[in-house]
This record gives sequence, C-alpha cells and structure tokens, in this order.
Amino acid sequence: MSGGQKALYYILSILIPIVGIILGIIWMNDQDPEKKTVGKNCLIIAIAVTVLSCICWFALSALSIAPAFMTGY
Repeated sequence: MSGGQKALYYILSILIPIVGIILGIIWMNDQDPEKKTVGKNCLIIAIAVTVLSCICWFALSALSIAPAFMTGY
C-alpha cells in the first residue's frame, strides 16, 4: 500500500467517519500487517472525529442556550 493510498484513507476517515469505521473493521481482520495497521488507524481517526464533533456540537448548543438562562427570561 502506497503512502498516497494511506493518506487518502486517513482523509476519508476524517471527512466521512463511517468510511473509516467500515475500513477499520474490515481491515483489522486482514492477515496483512500493513492493512491491519491502516485499518486500526482509520478506526481510531473516525472514532476520534465523531467524538470531537459531538463535543463541539454540545458545546455550541450549550452556548446558544446559555444567554437565555443568564437573562432570567
């Protein structure tokens, strides 16, 4: 697997996390150690991006609700 392919899979895992999760699950069971490593990395990246986006979404929604609580209305 070339470096360009690895970079493509990592970028896809960031932009479309479901792709990284699917690649990770499929390739972690492969016999090729290189594919196993790339699959593990894609899975980690996809999960981290998903968790980070959820945290950011909750933080932004809390910030938009907070002014209403602070004004007493």
